[in-house]
Amino acid sequence: MDVSRPEAGRLPLLLWLLLASTPIGLRAQVEETAFLRGTVFVADSALRRGTVVLHHLSDGAQGEMDSTSVGADGGFSFRLPNVPDAGRSDVFFASLRHHGVLYFGPAITAAVQLDSVYEIHAFDTLLAPPNGLPIALESRSVFFEPDSVGWRVTDLFQLRNDEARTIVARADGKVWSHPLPAEARQVVAGEGEVSFDAASYEEGALVVRAALPPGERLFVVRYRVDSPFIAIPTVGQTGAFDVLIREPAPPLDVEGLEFLDRIELEAGTTYLRFAGADVGGTVVRVVESSEPALPPVRWVAVILSLVLAASGVMALTSGPRSSRVPVIDRASLLLQVAHLDEDFERSEATPADRRVYERRRAELLARIRSVR
Repeated sequence: MDVSRPEAGRLPLLLWLLLASTPIGLRAQVEETAFLRGTVFVADSALRRGTVVLHHLSDGAQGEMDSTSVGADGGFSFRLPNVPDAGRSDVFFASLRHHGVLYFGPAITAAVQLDSVYEIHAFDTLLAPPNGLPIALESRSVFFEPDSVGWRVTDLFQLRNDEARTIVARADGKVWSHPLPAEARQVVAGEGEVSFDAASYEEGALVVRAALPPGERLFVVRYRVDSPFIAIPTVGQTGAFDVLIREPAPPLDVEGLEFLDRIELEAGTTYLRFAGADVGGTVVRVVESSEPALPPVRWVAVILSLVLAASGVMALTSGPRSSRVPVIDRASLLLQVAHLDEDFERSEATPADRRVYERRRAELLARIRSVR
């Protein structure tokens, strides 16, 4: 043996022998060890006190798994029971309660996401006056769908908190409210992203009492009307307003909005789409019409050019992108969330059904947030 050669030359062989002597099951366990490492922020500063809770949703389990204290640098770490596996519909996420408000980090569904530092963003609070604040309404989409006893309406409000703090309600107070059509009956109000008890229907209005962090948040209201010919109250200014009426529908028009086109949101179903930007201080009214709805003349050239170009996707815009009229894909996703909620509430769901529902809902909401 040549003892003059350095020990480093024999190191690969030693490592190979070590790995070869390790039981296969143990090697697999080492390879699948996964850690979720993150930081908690309040505004732009690290939060130095608090408790972070790890949550897990999968085919076989759901709920809280572990908790840990935040370090002096705002950091925390969890060892996961397994590497996130999309095939098993694994979802991991972490939460933290700050000043009584619960904040969630993003969902982890793939191992590659663990390569980045996980962030939870918390905020200081702003106490709203008793009747709430005039929070900006980023967009509103109202879907009408006929059935055997009238019309089902799904009303989606996308609020936008422009404050740097989370808005919270006083005792018995409100964060925000908005009137609903006087014709609405069998009203079911809920919050579209976390829970169903964050909003309620009170004295003809949607009332939000849940804490509202900075950024956007979706609220869903479902109700029934005997006829589509109703007045839809608006308060303040709505950045983008859509009314979509599923066919077959009687000849109608929507005062305050402009008819754009017939669109297909689900296979085999078409909707009449009326839309407007920066709609405010008025009532959007669905009225009878003696003629079927037709797109404005200025749309004909746009439609024709898109058809001739064979683009495959009809992306109609009446002006610059700043008009903020929602894209069709987003409307379709919102409608899917509403239908998913309605089907789940009407079913006698098992725990397994609930897990499937929650995962599907989380996936749709993540896609909605990615569409602008």
